[in-house]
Amino acid sequence: MALVSWVRGSISRVNLEALRDHARASILDVNDGITSAAGIAEGFISAGASTRTLLFAGTAVILAGGSAAAGARFSEVRTEWEMNRALLEAERASIEADPAGEFEELVGIYEAKGLDPRLARQVAEALTELDPVAAHADAELRLEALGPTSGAVLAALTAGLCYCAGAAIPLAAMTWLPRGELLALTFVAILFALGLTGWFAAWLTGLPVIRLVRRNIVLGSAVMVAGILVGLALD
Repeated sequence: MALVSWVRGSISRVNLEALRDHARASILDVNDGITSAAGIAEGFISAGASTRTLLFAGTAVILAGGSAAAGARFSEVRTEWEMNRALLEAERASIEADPAGEFEELVGIYEAKGLDPRLARQVAEALTELDPVAAHADAELRLEALGPTSGAVLAALTAGLCYCAGAAIPLAAMTWLPRGELLALTFVAILFALGLTGWFAAWLTGLPVIRLVRRNIVLGSAVMVAGILVGLALD
């Protein structure tokens, strides 16, 4: 029972952590989209650009920024998957060359984690029977199960869509808010959106809400102020 409980607990923690990692990455992409588009939007507004020009600039940011975010995430995920696959192949070769020695190494890893020698050996035996490479990947390399594909395409699409969703917020603000107060109202709307993403990030990570919200607002304000100053200088 102790062995089953330990394995189940480990799997649950891995799955939960993977979901949180994906959610955190998506929130970061949304933040990037909001901040980038907001800085450009405030710059164009302060430079006295027409509504048509603002819409063109906002659309260009959404398309170009979303494509860049998707490409960067594809390269990141694909490269990491290829590196992990190379590590697993090296571990597979080590197990085939010296299975007994690798098994004892696995037992030692679980003992170092705090399991008593008997339970450590039971865990190592059970996991080795299922998949010795996966057992070593988890314990020794700290790698989760590596799928047959990298998932880079899905990750890229998610990153691109999240960035576009964030960048669409300043575009919507420029379209719907009154032209006379567009600069100030867009500034406030963007800070509100960044505050919401900061709160959601705090909920995901368990970190203090005030700290993450304040960080988002301060960084977003700095980017927008920089955009405003550039726009005023070019006006």
